[in-house]
Amino acid sequence: MKLQGKIAIVTGCNGEFGSAIVPGFAAEGCDIACVDFKQGDADAAADKVRQRGRRALALAIDLRQRAEVDAMVGQVVDAFGRIDILVNTTMASHNQEFLNFKEEDFDDSLSRGVKSYFLTCQAAARQMVKQRYGKIINLSSIVGVLGPGQAASWTADRGAVNGLTRAAAHALGFYGINVNAVARGNTARKPYSPGVLERVRRLPLGRTETPEDMVEPCVFLASDGASYITGTILYVDGGYTVAGVTDDRYRPEWARAGTANSK
Repeated sequence: MKLQGKIAIVTGCNGEFGSAIVPGFAAEGCDIACVDFKQGDADAAADKVRQRGRRALALAIDLRQRAEVDAMVGQVVDAFGRIDILVNTTMASHNQEFLNFKEEDFDDSLSRGVKSYFLTCQAAARQMVKQRYGKIINLSSIVGVLGPGQAASWTADRGAVNGLTRAAAHALGFYGINVNAVARGNTARKPYSPGVLERVRRLPLGRTETPEDMVEPCVFLASDGASYITGTILYVDGGYTVAGVTDDRYRPEWARAGTANSK
């Protein structure tokens, strides 16, 4: 198992991606502190860990508050003795017309996203510095580079997450701490809108992403196999960020028609 005996904190543990990453890490031998805004969500994630025979701690924390974050890290160290891995998955996206975008929604995205990432990275890193070892993985998104106009706050937040990741990687690498981000792609759910259908048609891999697609990349970055990788934004997007250069003249007929399977 790739994470045997490691201790991880996963924030947003019962969200769309956290709920896949938590059991994935547990299956690799990891004990996990499951952190979310609501106790019920933390408990649900912790149950998945215990079902796989690993230890779990369920904590309801307001990740926007430094004092609560610092206390959470202390609780994890008290329970498990160390922190080897931090995975941040929290976010709050809002879609609105740019000229009328609400200030409070912009603030909400950044406080639940990059601000909480900053606080958890800083607090966990203080423990990792003592250990001279640690892996930090921040969930990001392709919107951080694509910039959809209706998602100003989400775009700004994920771009900031990418910048924070690189800054933290530079600052913490001297202490044996690796910091990377995984940028997710399109996770639209059926029934697809015409716009989503067109994007799917242009995707090189021909399908939208599932939360499970993020698990193995995160496991790899959390493992010792990624010990010489830091400051990297890994795009796990099925080719979404290259789909804009698609030219149907050079695609097979089945791909032009939007059929993913060529067999």
